[in-house]
Formats: sequence, C-alpha cells, structure tokens
Amino acid sequence: PLQTRFNLDSGRSQELSRFYQLAQQHRDFYRDRSGMLYVHPFFVLPVKEKERYPHPLDIPLLSAKTHWHLRRVSPLNMRTYQTFPSGKRISTEERQNRNTYFEYRA
Repeated sequence: PLQTRFNLDSGRSQELSRFYQLAQQHRDFYRDRSGMLYVHPFFVLPVKEKERYPHPLDIPLLSAKTHWHLRRVSPLNMRTYQTFPSGKRISTEERQNRNTYFEYRA
C-alpha cells in the first residue's frame, strides 16, 4: 500500500517528479528551433479578461465605407415589397399612400 502510518510523503514525490518532467518539456519548447513542439498548458499564464474580450467602447471605429455598407445591408433598411399575383411589386411607401387614400372611400 502507498499509504502507511509512517508515510508522510503522500504522493508528493510523484507530484514533484511530474513537475520536473513538465519543466523539462517547457525548457525543450523554448530550445526548439524547428517549431514542432507545442507550449505546455501547465505553464501558460492566464490572460486578463480585458485582453480576451475588449470592451465595446474601446474597439476602434469603423471606416466610413464599412459603416455605410453595414447600414445599407441592415435588415432595417431592406426594402419590403408587396407582390401581387400578376408579379407587380408595390413598395411600402406606396402602399401606405394608397391605404390613407382608400381609407376614406366608402
């Protein structure tokens, strides 16, 4: 059994040997010039949340061309037509004008 009454180690030596192996892999990664080794995730420092997810107000503004294009293709600016069985399309503005005219017709 690994656990005895006099065993004060309780797996610490295995933990240290594993850490030494990881440290050696980390050193090998920095010595590698071929780029074939990957950095070991045990030693990767966590990044701050600001760096991973920037605040929306800190993002640089869009160029005028991109802004114009995004507004042009926005669903709010898409033209909606009413298509009749004959295939004729009527825009919403024309439909509103017709509705106001024919509303008072008896």
